[in-house]
Amino acid sequence: MKIAVENTVCLNTGDAAILLAIRHVFKTIVQDDIQFYVFDSQPEVAARLYTKKEYPDLEFHKLLSESLFRYKYGSGLKNLFKPIYNRLVLNALRRFGIRGVLGRLFSSSNRRGLEIYKDADLVVTTGGTYLVETYNLERRLNQFRIDAILGKDPVFFTQSLGPFNKSYNRQELSPIFDRSPLILLRDERSRGHIVDMVKDPGKCHVVADAVFALADTDRIGSFLASGQSATVTGRVAISVRHWNYVSDGEGGMRRYIDSIREIATILVRDHAKQVTFVSTCQGVPEYAHDDSKTARAIVAELDPEIAKHVSVDASFHTPEQLMALVKGFDFVVATRMHMMIMSLCVGTPVLPIAYEFKTKELAKRIGVADLLLDIDTVTPEEASEKLGRLTANLDLYRRTSLQAVLEEHASAMSAGELLRPVIACLAGVAHGAGKRGEQRTARLAKGKHEDQADRIIEGNRQDHREQV
Repeated sequence: MKIAVENTVCLNTGDAAILLAIRHVFKTIVQDDIQFYVFDSQPEVAARLYTKKEYPDLEFHKLLSESLFRYKYGSGLKNLFKPIYNRLVLNALRRFGIRGVLGRLFSSSNRRGLEIYKDADLVVTTGGTYLVETYNLERRLNQFRIDAILGKDPVFFTQSLGPFNKSYNRQELSPIFDRSPLILLRDERSRGHIVDMVKDPGKCHVVADAVFALADTDRIGSFLASGQSATVTGRVAISVRHWNYVSDGEGGMRRYIDSIREIATILVRDHAKQVTFVSTCQGVPEYAHDDSKTARAIVAELDPEIAKHVSVDASFHTPEQLMALVKGFDFVVATRMHMMIMSLCVGTPVLPIAYEFKTKELAKRIGVADLLLDIDTVTPEEASEKLGRLTANLDLYRRTSLQAVLEEHASAMSAGELLRPVIACLAGVAHGAGKRGEQRTARLAKGKHEDQADRIIEGNRQDHREQV
């Protein structure tokens, strides 16, 4: 079976964990060999990090919406011609297809990517948080336009998405959602964001984040069955990040940094812990985000006596490596949501810090909502109080959250049963692109509203590369 997975950013370990979880779910329900063609923002680097030797069923390619089209950056005369160029590309694909005369204008790698899509049995748009209006959505819309022209209706893996308040986004996304055979959402809030944009809301299912499919249920089950307290290692991990959209701008980030510094100080001074800063976005020079920079800035402000017991692990870690690492911590203070999930997957409890609603929803489900810190409002005083609450009741929070992890694992794996009928239906028509694609995608393929996209505020140029 050939599966194209699009919109990935595998330089982010959290995003890579989603990919590996999607792979795991499919392997539990498909008996045949599966080849995953992963369309990523930076495929060359992703292929270096996730080698063929270790991951023989993964093949990385450039995301077509980023290689075929041109996007506005800053100001300049050349930006005026990019929308015209993009329309020409879409028209060439729609009218002449991959092998047509105009197809020769595309690079060999782009032609190869288009052929892969045409021959794929199924297209999956990866899980994550990239369909939110914090970011400019035009790259995502262009990818869905390509899917439509090639007659591929993508399955949406577990998403946190919306709300969609801009009429342009609603107009463009509604037909995409309508054509999708299955939409998986991480929370009821996301489902509410699209329920009025989908003609058949019955195909929208709320299931746990895909990464919970990777949970070590044997390890967690053994701990819960033992009735004993976990072994104390004296080590605690902290995951931090820079967030461009924090309330109060620089003042808000200052509060957050001061709060993290307070947590680290208390852990060392009052609990004699060794503290390690480690996260899911680090150690890859080509990636736009490096959480270790924020970590080093925080450590630099610590009292020297405290800093002696604090280190920054700035290395890149695959999901498997990161989960193996966090087994050795008593708990994790997690700003990155997938740092939180991967810690829970190996039985390590967490103190969560939310920067988007996805973490707030998850904290409720795993029974730690009363510990949640919000990056928009956190203060050193609140951070100290909730850290104290966790450490005073660590076994209780561990048991509560790990019991919930088993339920989240079952929910994440239930995506497989939802996929079974989709695979059964699509496998027989996977090679029927051509007319089928054009007939079912008339409005989208014509790019009726493409020129409007250029009037959307661009947002931060780098943020589209981060989506988990």
